[in-house]
Amino acid sequence: MAFPKFLRLLAILVVMFAALAICSPTSNLNKRLHGAVLHVPAPGSGPWAIKSIQNVSWWCIKCSSADSVIIEIIKNGRNGKTVVFTTTGVNANSGTKDFVVDPKWATVGDKFFVRVTDKQHPNVSGKSSTFTVFKTQG
Repeated sequence: MAFPKFLRLLAILVVMFAALAICSPTSNLNKRLHGAVLHVPAPGSGPWAIKSIQNVSWWCIKCSSADSVIIEIIKNGRNGKTVVFTTTGVNANSGTKDFVVDPKWATVGDKFFVRVTDKQHPNVSGKSSTFTVFKTQG
């Protein structure tokens, strides 16, 4: 007789799960499942020499190659985040772009990261690892 009680309990749990699945808001879930996400694997954490040439790379499975991107270097300083350099790139689906670690914005002791945003879809963006810089002799 314990077996039918188990089946009844299982049926109740299945119905409750189905009701929750139907009634719960799925907009955030749909955005995650169907939305595009930009990945920014480079530059890595460094540290990178001031005046050196570094590379930003990105990829996005659901982004269009016809879309362009906005590339921003952001200083994560004591007073908050500040965009210190901006440029653009082509092909939001995947791409690379070189940049110079410019002494105009690159200061030893500060932390930076790169944000890449699909220009045609500003809600689609990604960011790199945090990196630091160092000064070379000369």
